[in-house]
Amino acid sequence: MVVLVLVAGCGGTGAGSGMPSTSSSGAPTSAALPPPGPVEPIAWKPCPADVTIQCGTVLVPVDYLHPLRMSISLAVTQVRSLDASDPGGALVFNPGGPGESGNQILPVLVDRFPAAIHQRFDLVTFDPRGTGASDPLRCGTAPSALISVDPVPASAHQPLPGTPAFTAMARACRRRAASLAPFIDTTNTARDLDRIRQSLGLTRISYYGMSYGTALGSVYADLFPRHVATMVLDGAVDINASLTQQAVQEAPAAEQSLDHLLATCVPASACPLGADPRSFFRSLVASMRRHPLPAPGHGDTEPVTVGDLDTAGLFAVSVVGSDHAYESALVAAASGNGGPLRTLALQFATDIDGSPLVDALWAITCNDAPAHPGPVAAGDLARSIDARYPLIGAYSVTYTMGGCVAWPSAQRPVTDVHPTGAPPVMVIGNTGDPNTPLIGARHLATIFPAGSLVIWRGWGHTWLLSGSGDTCMQDLVSTYLTGGGLPATGTTCN
Repeated sequence: MVVLVLVAGCGGTGAGSGMPSTSSSGAPTSAALPPPGPVEPIAWKPCPADVTIQCGTVLVPVDYLHPLRMSISLAVTQVRSLDASDPGGALVFNPGGPGESGNQILPVLVDRFPAAIHQRFDLVTFDPRGTGASDPLRCGTAPSALISVDPVPASAHQPLPGTPAFTAMARACRRRAASLAPFIDTTNTARDLDRIRQSLGLTRISYYGMSYGTALGSVYADLFPRHVATMVLDGAVDINASLTQQAVQEAPAAEQSLDHLLATCVPASACPLGADPRSFFRSLVASMRRHPLPAPGHGDTEPVTVGDLDTAGLFAVSVVGSDHAYESALVAAASGNGGPLRTLALQFATDIDGSPLVDALWAITCNDAPAHPGPVAAGDLARSIDARYPLIGAYSVTYTMGGCVAWPSAQRPVTDVHPTGAPPVMVIGNTGDPNTPLIGARHLATIFPAGSLVIWRGWGHTWLLSGSGDTCMQDLVSTYLTGGGLPATGTTCN
């Protein structure tokens, strides 16, 4: 997941203005639009909320096997290059999630890209199908109902504790959005991306994907290798790993990151956790496991649990420089107030504008996965991981596969991605990334015929979100995207 605390308070770009709305059932109301024929050029116009950004739409079929049955209008935005005399084409980016709105984060990420990129490329992004302003999948799932589930069963051979909540979500999506939910997956989104390319009038595009966006980029390169000019995959997902393998890979990375946060939280740096932050944390976990905290109220009726503690913890180690917000929330929880923990945890389950991400996030995750472990298998895996990584490791099971224990089998699973014919690709991995560990970047780089792994030694999720000011990385990324070639694989910036 790409986490967005750094943009709290930023408004949307208004990319959905004038677009087809979504019914309360979650089914696309754009079904009445003409079926998608030849791709029309995007009719750009200034976005209502920010006239420096241009808004447009691209029509795509819901089902590419039956393209005349139903269509969705995708919300697309762009920031034009600063130097029109030296055009580099379009750099399309996806911020991850899965399910994050590219349009909402565009105003923030513009200045995080290296200056040479913003100078030469039109920066283009979009809300993928089922998200943001592109017919969002809304099954009625309350984010707090999912983040508050305990990550570890109390005893062996018991279901993952979140199974009832995830089952209710899956049933609601089948009931309320049967015509949309099965088609929200990465393969269809990659085909949508190619329609965006056509609507831009380009033979090839450059692409920058973060976190889940690296999975989207990999699938796009697999389907359309000749339409890729350059591609940066930052915070890489191990695209061919199973859900179980992803959980096993993430557990030690999340554990290492939280242990680092606690170890470096000392009184001299205004840490509120006292002389032994690790003991403070372990005591709070034990207390909250015995006695969950009261619901925050104001319409939120879910008790605050260890699930909130872990979700907020992963959020804290993903976003560096949070001014001890997590540590302060731990102190509040120790005093019986779980509200600050719930507030942080919800950052992982809502978009910049506050809209819920959970339904679309799990639709994409589970519709992509070839195999869905059952509730008991997931529960046993969580207990096994908890025995090795007791701080936060077991949360990786809920985080990577929780919603899939009850989700229908995938119709178009992502399997055996090996983008033959793709151009040289840059894969970036952080040594201290808690969400997409470095091992995933190592594996992803090997599936490309000319993949080059670049390592950034730093904490936090993805280089662009956690270390965009690093000039070593800026030079490598800029040189590659502007045609200067890839660095040797294994090149490291400290």
